[in-house]
Amino acid sequence: MHIPGTYAGILACHALEVALPAIHMNVILIFGLVQAQTCAQACMVVVSPFVGHVKDWCDVHTTDPSSQHVPVHPYAHPGLVLLHMIHMAFNVHGYTMHTAVMAARFHAADEVVWAATACPDVVTLQLALLRELTAHGVGFDFIKNADANADATASAGAEPQYIMCGNGEDGMGSKKEEVEVEVLFVWDLEEKHIAVEKVPEGLAKFAVDATRLEDLLHEKIQTSMK
Repeated sequence: MHIPGTYAGILACHALEVALPAIHMNVILIFGLVQAQTCAQACMVVVSPFVGHVKDWCDVHTTDPSSQHVPVHPYAHPGLVLLHMIHMAFNVHGYTMHTAVMAARFHAADEVVWAATACPDVVTLQLALLRELTAHGVGFDFIKNADANADATASAGAEPQYIMCGNGEDGMGSKKEEVEVEVLFVWDLEEKHIAVEKVPEGLAKFAVDATRLEDLLHEKIQTSMK
């Protein structure tokens, strides 16, 4: 199941993950390290950074509009930089043991190939990109062969705690602790600003798509009953 990476969404995912039997979730609409770290701290099984959408947002908000049309080196691609940051943080703090990174929403085949250096566990692709990669003979073992030392420069410093799990009787922290960590999450999220804009935008688009799907199913059912 997909649930968006809002604070309420992550809490809902955590409740489903610890249920018996567990319902594993894929947390989507990830646009920053804060969201990814919070998901990992809540022991989510899969998080999905939206690589291409991160670059789209940065292109719109760049201080130099002329640079939007210049080919981007992989180390300057904001979405790929985010993937690297998540990869390093997850390795340093041991999150790779329970949380997989599924890179999503690529806009070009080059982005997929470059993403290999950030070692995502899984990638999800549009059919057109899959065909393009296959046509150029790109194998699908390249991620496993990527630079295993990509996180060699990562710092093992203290990490902010964005969610409380396992301290209180209900499996979470005290009410005071829960409020404090949620405030920290919101504060750090707003500092980067991208998720504050892109998550509501993504939810609105998903709502439109859901309505279209409901209308299509209704039409199919009505047609089959005639």
